[in-house]
Amino acid sequence: MVTVRVEKRKPCGRVRRTWSAQTLGADVWGDWFSVPDDGGVLLLPVADPWVAWFRTDGSVRVDIATTVVAASPVCSFVDLDVDVERDADGTVRLLDADDLLERGPSYPRAWVELAWEAWREVGQEVMSRAEPFGTASVAWLGTSQSSSRVMSPDCGSTR
Repeated sequence: MVTVRVEKRKPCGRVRRTWSAQTLGADVWGDWFSVPDDGGVLLLPVADPWVAWFRTDGSVRVDIATTVVAASPVCSFVDLDVDVERDADGTVRLLDADDLLERGPSYPRAWVELAWEAWREVGQEVMSRAEPFGTASVAWLGTSQSSSRVMSPDCGSTR
C-alpha cells in the first residue's frame, strides 16, 4: 500500500490538519484510504466538493470542501466550514452553518455558493443513504481492517 499525506486546509491557505493515509484503491466514487489514527476509511472523490470519513459503526462525517488536489504524495483540500454527519443510529445533522455565515464574507464568492449548495445536496444524499453514503464503504472498511492486521512476533497469529 502507498502512504500519502492528506492536508485539510482553511480558505486562508493555512494547514488545519494533516495525517497519513494508506491507499486502498479506487472505484466510481473516488479514491479510498485507510486512516489508522481515525479507525475508518476516507473517500476523496475525484470531482465532488466534499471529503467523507466512514466508520465501522455506520457513521459518516462529510466535510464540504473544494475538490481534492492530488500531487503525490500529498492530497489536499480546502475545508469550507460546513459539514454533514450521520451517527451510527442514523441521525443526520447539518453542522456549522454559523461558521460559514461568519467567515464566508472573506472567502471567494464561488466557494461560498459551492459550500451552501453542496451542504444541502450532500445532506439529502446522506439522509437517504444514496451512494456513496449507503453501502459503498462496507467493502473498503473490510479491506482496511484486513490490511491493518499484523503478524504477532510471539505466536504467529493475527491480532
